[in-house]
Amino acid sequence: MEQVKTHLPYDTQLSLMVSRGMSFSDRRVALLALKRIGYYKLSAYTYPFRAPATGSADALESNPDSSRSRSPTFLPNSTLEDALKLYSFDERLRTLLLEGLNAIEIGLAVKIAYQLGKRDSMGHLDPRCLDEDKCAVAQTVRGVTMTAHQAWVQRYEKLKHDALQEEYVKHHEFKYGGNVPIWAAVEFLDFGCLLRLFNLMRADDKRKIANEVGVLKDGASTLYRWAKALNILRNHCAHSNRVWNRSTVDMPPKFSPSVARDTLIHLNDLDNSKRQKLYHLAALISYLSVAINPDSDWPRSFRTAARKLGDVHGMTVENAMGFPSGWDSLDLWNHVPGRS
Repeated sequence: MEQVKTHLPYDTQLSLMVSRGMSFSDRRVALLALKRIGYYKLSAYTYPFRAPATGSADALESNPDSSRSRSPTFLPNSTLEDALKLYSFDERLRTLLLEGLNAIEIGLAVKIAYQLGKRDSMGHLDPRCLDEDKCAVAQTVRGVTMTAHQAWVQRYEKLKHDALQEEYVKHHEFKYGGNVPIWAAVEFLDFGCLLRLFNLMRADDKRKIANEVGVLKDGASTLYRWAKALNILRNHCAHSNRVWNRSTVDMPPKFSPSVARDTLIHLNDLDNSKRQKLYHLAALISYLSVAINPDSDWPRSFRTAARKLGDVHGMTVENAMGFPSGWDSLDLWNHVPGRS
């Protein structure tokens, strides 16, 4: 086993990159980038410039996925400026993606609270207001066997406790003995907990919610699969992880054409290599954000941002991010705010 790598001063980090074939035009800008971004995080954006793995094993830096092993040396004409362009592009995408994802999360929270609240203001804590069969499914949480609903309530209570300093939680603690109605409770639920509650709801309630956000007919299970994948993306964005060329680890399957409007059907035509990339998830955000808020300008904002990548050392949104040819002319990305 090799010893852990040793600390390198910024000047040495830059010299190491240069020795491997990465050039830069302004030393001050290059050092500033290392100081504000960090060598390790920046390496996610210099990695695409590294040469394919060839030669002896000693000359390579192996990746757990051997098909993605790269040489430590960079391709000819690799520049730090291009890597920083990818970083800035990714940074802008994350901001936009979070904006769209937050709108979807809030929209779903409102609809879940409204639908469940009609049954009972505390329906989230009463399996009789939910799908009792799903609630009763046994699962093991940290070695303890409990029902799916009990596991959800355990998470709910943790999030409620974390929010005790919020004025609206204090109000319900003082006046209502800690009983927080669903329309207030969704304010402290995280996206994952919200989706688990959605999954425990009655089928007719889930169908109504799905239909209201543009997932038609009996499309609740499709909405749930989409939302689970979007939650993973949200976590990457929230933690400032690279997203621009990341592959999806939980790719939603192809969906029945009957559950979505025509603007989204083209996703089923993408091959798997493209379906695993960001375009697929961005298209779902575009579709859902407009269904939730017809006044949303998110699709056009994302289209503008995505176009700005252009061609960076041969990398484009089409060959690195799964965007189909002619994507920006599709109706999905040209929604006019105010039109349903």
